[in-house]
Amino acid sequence: MKSNAAVGFKSKPQGQEKTGPAPPLEVKKEKTEEENFKEMEEEVHRLLEASADFKLKKNFNEALNKAKDAASKEKKIR
Repeated sequence: MKSNAAVGFKSKPQGQEKTGPAPPLEVKKEKTEEENFKEMEEEVHRLLEASADFKLKKNFNEALNKAKDAASKEKKIR
């Protein structure tokens, strides 16, 4: 006899022999403010990366436009 069985413990708790699967999780409907800020930060980062790429390709006008877009979106985050 195992020590758990000797003190009266059973392999399955009482009342839980016939449990089904858990109910499905609730789907989020709206994004939180933190998620919105994170998306905006990612967009600013993508714009800055694009600006740097255009600068390396010597396309300075497009690089400047992307940097300006990134700066204006960053101001919205603050």
